[in-house]
Amino acid sequence: MPSDVASASPFFGAVGSFSTMPMPPSFSAGTDKSAATEALRPLITPDAGGKWTLTADGYGIERSFKFATFNKTWEFMNAVAAEAKKNKHHPEWSNVYNTTFIRWTTHNPKGLAIKDLDMATTCDFLAEHFGEVGSGKKSCGLSGLADTAASSAGDCCIPGKK
Repeated sequence: MPSDVASASPFFGAVGSFSTMPMPPSFSAGTDKSAATEALRPLITPDAGGKWTLTADGYGIERSFKFATFNKTWEFMNAVAAEAKKNKHHPEWSNVYNTTFIRWTTHNPKGLAIKDLDMATTCDFLAEHFGEVGSGKKSCGLSGLADTAASSAGDCCIPGKK
């Protein structure tokens, strides 16, 4: 584990902290690590209502959202897409019927950034608004679909490269 990652978090090694994660968060260059740590904690701490998990490599956060119907799921996805456009930041996501898997990560510079955490918070708010049901855990292998799509998408975040 990179020493700068562990020292970036005042909670690393404490009970209920990032030390219980397979990999601590890896913040993108230029990210205020203290502010990002504070914004991340409620998203990933179950006792605080957090439903997100760090990705295995620590470069992002992810979770699934389940709704009662396909229509509600689509409305949620449209709302997330509108916010993503407004904030000029897109998710890696996949959808099957009433479940949508979303991963937030920054591709350039690589890592977890405040904009990822802000968008995750926005997703939680929108999910509540659209009537999310279920646990919010990964399900249906949707993370694998997002992995496949993300790996074949090319370099989406460098201007002029599509």
